[in-house]
Order: sequence, then C-alpha cells, then structure tokens
Amino acid sequence: MPWERDVDLRVLAQHGGGAVDDGQPVAAKGTRDGAIFSADWYLKQLLRGRIFQAAGGATSQGFTDPGTFGAGTLDSDEFDLLVTVPLNTTIIPLAWTIQMEVYGTDQLFEILLAWGTGAVAAGTPLTLAAVNQNTGSARASALTIVANADDVGTVLTKQGEIYRDGLQNIDTVAADEAGLQPVRFEWKAGVPSDLFVIEGARFVAGWIAAQAGTGFQKFVWAEFETGEDIG
Repeated sequence: MPWERDVDLRVLAQHGGGAVDDGQPVAAKGTRDGAIFSADWYLKQLLRGRIFQAAGGATSQGFTDPGTFGAGTLDSDEFDLLVTVPLNTTIIPLAWTIQMEVYGTDQLFEILLAWGTGAVAAGTPLTLAAVNQNTGSARASALTIVANADDVGTVLTKQGEIYRDGLQNIDTVAADEAGLQPVRFEWKAGVPSDLFVIEGARFVAGWIAAQAGTGFQKFVWAEFETGEDIG
C-alpha cells in the first residue's frame, strides 16, 4: 500500500547532545547508521525524581549494625518491613533486597512481601528514611516506612502477594562454615507477573523469619500522585 512505501523516518545522527527545557521539542537521536537511541521507563522515572529507596539494619542507612528480624515462623502481626502508602499516592514496588548476617539455630527460613490493608506496627519500630535516588531532585516521598517491629501489632489484611522465598531448613552454622548458607535474597520487578500498582491507602508488608535472624534490607519503589500520567 502507498503509505507503507512513503513513510520516511529519520533521526539525528548524534552520540551526545545537550538537553532542552521541559516542554520543548527535540529531535530523536540515533547512531550514525540510523538506529534510534531510547531511554527505558525506569530511567525516565529516575530522571523525574520518582524512584526512592529505604534501607538499613539496626539504623536507617546504617553501615555495620544489623537489624533484628522477627524470631520464629512467619507472624502476621510482627512486621520486619511495613510501608504505609497514604491516600492519593500510588507506588510500584521495584526491588527488595535482604542480606542475612545470622540465621540462628535449626529452623525453616521464610520471606514474604505482600500488600493489603489494616496493618499497624507494634512497639517502637525503626523508621527508615525514604531517599530519592535522583540526588538532583527535590521531590520527597509521601510514604512512611518502618522496620523491625515488635510482635502483637495489627494483622495485615492481605490482598495480594508480591514475593515469597526461603530455605527449607537452616542448620546451625559454625564460625568456620559461614559460606555454607546463602546470605543474599533479592526480588526485582521485571516481567509483568512481578509488577504491581499499589494505590493508597494501603500497606506493603515484609517478613524475614528465622530462629534468631539479623541482617540488612533495602526496599525500592516508584512513587506517583494517584491519577497522574505515569507513562
């Protein structure tokens, strides 16, 4: 058909080039043989100041002191991570990384990340600061993130599951056997089955259950005002 033959798409052959102000037209750029350069969605949101992280162990963004996770099996009212997504805010969880320091004695090791409603953390949990991963952005997060909460909080009414992992049984590890057990667990959003849009008011809750586990964690998300264009 004529329109199939008459399209003449051209790009500016350029490896570099300066930026322009928002809202200004700019030519598409490509290699010298015509291949188009493109930025993926994640990079776009990073440049917009929409990607945040919260990390720590015993302290927010701490260096060496691990946090103490809930002892025993998964306990629905004892949160190792609790993210409060307020009304008029929407997030897309992107990653959750756990670095174990100690498991304790023999027991099943379980990890769960889920979303739902109604959760309340007990005791005086650690507040994890929300850090914008674009250091040039002044945008702040509307979320509240806590970790290492006590037992007997208010149970999460689970609406959906994001990630589940663990080990069938952790044996007691002697000092000279430190390399026998995996120590790093990581979930990353990638394929559509791992993508979730969480609209507030809701909670994202995480559990890291070992006999006497300690370690560090990092949660990463993209954050938007509910209803805005996130394309």
